[in-house]
Amino acid sequence: MQMTDPEILSPAGNPEKLYYAFHYGADAVYCALDRFGLRAQADNFTPEQLDEGVKYAHSIGKKLYVALNVMPHDSDFPVLSDYIAVLRDISPDAYIVSDPGVLSLVREFIPEAEIHLSTQASTVNTAACNFWYRQGVKRIVVARELSLAEVKRIRAGIPEDMEIECFVHGAMCMSYSGRCLLSDYMTGRSANAGKCTQPCRWEYTVTESGGERSFDAVQDGNGSYLFSSRDMCMIHHIPELVDSGINSFKIEGRMKSAYYTAAITNAYRMAIDCFRAGRPLDDSIAAETESVSHREYGTGFWFSSPSEGANTVSEGGNISERSFLCTVVGYDPVSGLALCSQRNKMRVGDTVQVLTPGQCGRDITVTELFDTDMQPIASTPHPRSEFYLRCDNLKKGDIIRGK
Repeated sequence: MQMTDPEILSPAGNPEKLYYAFHYGADAVYCALDRFGLRAQADNFTPEQLDEGVKYAHSIGKKLYVALNVMPHDSDFPVLSDYIAVLRDISPDAYIVSDPGVLSLVREFIPEAEIHLSTQASTVNTAACNFWYRQGVKRIVVARELSLAEVKRIRAGIPEDMEIECFVHGAMCMSYSGRCLLSDYMTGRSANAGKCTQPCRWEYTVTESGGERSFDAVQDGNGSYLFSSRDMCMIHHIPELVDSGINSFKIEGRMKSAYYTAAITNAYRMAIDCFRAGRPLDDSIAAETESVSHREYGTGFWFSSPSEGANTVSEGGNISERSFLCTVVGYDPVSGLALCSQRNKMRVGDTVQVLTPGQCGRDITVTELFDTDMQPIASTPHPRSEFYLRCDNLKKGDIIRGK
């Protein structure tokens, strides 16, 4: 089997995240309008923003895929038809669907559409992949419950021009391929409509039948997070993933920050470039995945089945990311002045880090700050304000973060 040159597919929960995904090395992004994608609580895109995003992606030789992967009821189809009509004029590169009815509707409105089958369809075998191929599906986003050996077996048993996409980084779901009713039962917000409240991340107690006493449902001494999965991180296993013939490496996280999108995309871009160059993965590249907000990392079910290990966390909550201080929106190399847009406070004398595409974070010391009238300031004023920072070797789109 010939090894693929895998696509890096990054999350774009809004236009800003789309920009950072592409700037930091993504080959394609996936996103959604305000309905019918499985991340209804993300900022998402208006039709006008999506149209601009598609044009921008194509102008730099990249791709954009739109998620329509909810499980719609009959009452949803009239509005869904309207949305698909809008998308027909925007012309994204592919449509990510999970429901056969949605697939049929897309085909009806846009016969030439490229269809990607969502992981929500729970595709776990070669026969199912070949069935979907006969329905005109170009790419399968296989279930995250598959092992590496199973993915390789599927790759060997499907047509050469059918593509396989796999999640390689991000949050995992405690339910099979995200088919979960827990949120709907407990809060009235359906995960299958993109409105999951993640009750699997909550801490639980056990109450005796009389109701007089309650106890922690203890997993271990750190807490009782019985359903909360570890995040997946496969950055140490790029050679095995490439060798398996996977066409697209997918990063989860449309609900996460623009900084997360940039840092994780950048890390996987550098890791793949190391592999292509025949170099071992540098520890500093792998360490970049620790700089974002995440739960305890694991390798999902790539090397062990769900029956062999629950893959749950030992304690609740996220491991905090480095603070996203500002982004560089313009730079004058003559004066060494960078125009920055603030996210969090930074002070003269602070040691911070600069994140540049294709590089790991590097330390700098904040020596001079100025307001937009070029008056010296001791610290940056407030989020979304602009200010100047004097520093050598910055570029537009660089991110400055806490150390």
